[in-house]
Amino acid sequence: MGIFPENPCEFAVEFIRRMRYHPDIVQIPSSRQVLSIPKLILARYYRKGSVNPNDFIEISTMTSFPDNQKLAKNLAFEILFPNYKKDLMPSFFNDKEFLDQINQEEFMNQELKSELDQLQDLIDEIELTKSIDTDLIEQMEQFLEELNQNRDKQPYESALQFFNDDSELYKEEITSFEELIEEAKKRMMEKINSLSPEDLKAGAELDLNELIQQASKRNWEKITSKALNNQDITKDINDLFKSGNFEDLIKSLKFLNETDAIPKDQIQNMKDALENQIQNLDQLFQAAKNLGDTPKFDQNKVLDNSLQQSSFEHNFNLANSLDQYFGTNLRAQLLDKFNQQFSGSNMNLSLETLTKNAFTNKSWNDLLNQALENAIQDALKQKKKFEGFKSLSHQLQQLANSCENMHCSQKMEQHLPEIIKKAIESSENPNELKNVVEFLRSIGLNPESEDIKRIGKKLEMPEDEIFELIEPNYQLLKKLIDKNVGDFERINNLMNQIKDQINKDRMKELLSSALASENRDALGALGHFNLEEALKGAGQIGGEEGQDMLIQSLSAGTGENLLKQWFIHRQNLHADAKQKVKELAKKMLIELGIYYSRARLGSSVSGPIPINIVRPFIIGDDFDNVDLEETINNIMEKGKKLDHINYDDFFVFETAKGLRSACFELDISGSMSGEKLAYMAICVTMLVYGMRKDELGITFFESDTHILKELDEKIDLEKLADELLTIKARGGTMVQKALEWARRQFKEKSATREKLNVLFTDAEIFDLQQSLNELRIFRTMGIDFILVVPETSFNLKDAKKLVKIAG
Repeated sequence: MGIFPENPCEFAVEFIRRMRYHPDIVQIPSSRQVLSIPKLILARYYRKGSVNPNDFIEISTMTSFPDNQKLAKNLAFEILFPNYKKDLMPSFFNDKEFLDQINQEEFMNQELKSELDQLQDLIDEIELTKSIDTDLIEQMEQFLEELNQNRDKQPYESALQFFNDDSELYKEEITSFEELIEEAKKRMMEKINSLSPEDLKAGAELDLNELIQQASKRNWEKITSKALNNQDITKDINDLFKSGNFEDLIKSLKFLNETDAIPKDQIQNMKDALENQIQNLDQLFQAAKNLGDTPKFDQNKVLDNSLQQSSFEHNFNLANSLDQYFGTNLRAQLLDKFNQQFSGSNMNLSLETLTKNAFTNKSWNDLLNQALENAIQDALKQKKKFEGFKSLSHQLQQLANSCENMHCSQKMEQHLPEIIKKAIESSENPNELKNVVEFLRSIGLNPESEDIKRIGKKLEMPEDEIFELIEPNYQLLKKLIDKNVGDFERINNLMNQIKDQINKDRMKELLSSALASENRDALGALGHFNLEEALKGAGQIGGEEGQDMLIQSLSAGTGENLLKQWFIHRQNLHADAKQKVKELAKKMLIELGIYYSRARLGSSVSGPIPINIVRPFIIGDDFDNVDLEETINNIMEKGKKLDHINYDDFFVFETAKGLRSACFELDISGSMSGEKLAYMAICVTMLVYGMRKDELGITFFESDTHILKELDEKIDLEKLADELLTIKARGGTMVQKALEWARRQFKEKSATREKLNVLFTDAEIFDLQQSLNELRIFRTMGIDFILVVPETSFNLKDAKKLVKIAG
């Protein structure tokens, strides 16, 4: 370029882009720096009449954070002199392709781009002329010197109120006080109806009050301008109080106060008069926020009106803010008022609402007791009462753990034993009692032994079953198997409760009893407990026939336990038994994937969420989407008998549709073993089945990447299940190459409008920085990102980084 060694705007964008993605960056540069650099370059150009590369480097360095300044200086130099003493090592490792794909939109919003475009127009204008009016520059410099000497004096100070910085004076080519005033007047006119108190004071100093009063539509601007001009505003204020326009009244009071337009005693009189104007907490909060403190108000009236007009949560949040920032005590009064007015009515608060709005006082305690009593009554009204009390017990436990208020947590914990007892007492038969006890123990709640014993006897349960619930032990387990009790769930649950009591010798003892009586439920439970020891013991006791009987029994249960056992013990299984168990595990994996997919997923062709459009039923539609009301109306209107009803007489909800492509990256590194691999296999099978009509790409990764299926290839569930069951956890967690593969799949092999990437990992990632860079590109490509981690044992800190960068 002729005047500038580099286009200032283009230089700023490239500089910030390189800074933000440099591996040595300490603090990420602000997006506003993109504007600061060209503005300062232009200001220096106007002041000096010319700029050189050193100006670019100095301004880039100066506007950067102190910790980034050394890096900023080097990067600015590289942009201006790309071929000067180029360091071959950094260029060899520099990911130029990555930088080329970074979109400006990632660090520049529309507002910044608009401002940058305005600066570019000015630069283009300067470049177009290729010449400078030196006389004009000299006049501007002389005026700037005069301005600097009088900057803190009136009317200069007020005129400058409408300029952001001196560069705007250069831009407008202002060379005299008259031009300054004229431009200030013009800018003030543009701000009319959004003037600040400082703007109004400046306007008064510039003798522009009459102009403001004529042009403004805001009462507070006109009234304040009048007061600053020493005009009588008594009638205006009285009219505002009579109008009932609370916002205008408060804004006027705020502006009059901040501009010192009227004496403080008059301000105080107006504040006192607000007592009759403030009708509810919303208005009180608005007044306090604008005036800086709470004016006088009628507390009873305000609280009564608020409770009638708005929800309790909304009012409590307002009261909380007023208490916290303005020193009131409204939360306690609000709770007392609510408790007095609505106790015993239909406006009782839920346990969740009280937990979110916890407070230490008697009324809150009363409301909690009432909410809990309502929840108990709701549970008693359910068809299966024990299910209601199970849910209530779990809810109380979660609320006690999540509530930040110590008093709230303590109260919830105090009520838990009562609800646990009611859950036990709600059981109407032995199976329900077993269900309740097992559920409570599974979530860490222990019912009292006496309660279990009392209710068990009431339900006429055998003593051994009651004892099993109270204190399970090995002798009880052996007794069940010896008696040939065929109850997989019961035996399996009992084994998990006493797992510390089961050693290899006891395992053989139980296997011997189960094989002798051909108790397949017991054999299945033993196999689900420890697959390796069960197969080994069955082989030693019953030979190949005994092993086959145990393998055939493994189909009992949901299948999740079998898959966990497979991934834990598969390496130590004998070849013949291993192949047989694998075939069974494959079948279970596919069935589980299909089951969970149908239960929880839709696809891009038939989405999971029905929309408000109905149409006649077509063979293949999901029965869950049948609109019973529309169907019944249709059949009645046609006057059809039951024998004459056809498929097309049924109406179904139409579901949302769209095309989608998805890539899955599956972590098979050393930290992903056993249970983690089992659940990942189930999740992937579920997703592949649910999205079988979409374009899918799948790859494994550890230190290397192993591609299973590209977007344009097909794979059946059986082959996928086979691959998933044979993967071995090994190597380190190197994600970047897998993400790069997915990016290329989306770019080269997908034309769908919706792109989804699902990463399965425990987030123990070795190449985190490189992976984050890939995810930044994902975001610029509009790729939706989902991170799936194990329920426990994963790196939460790095997982949050991945999700944050992916957007």
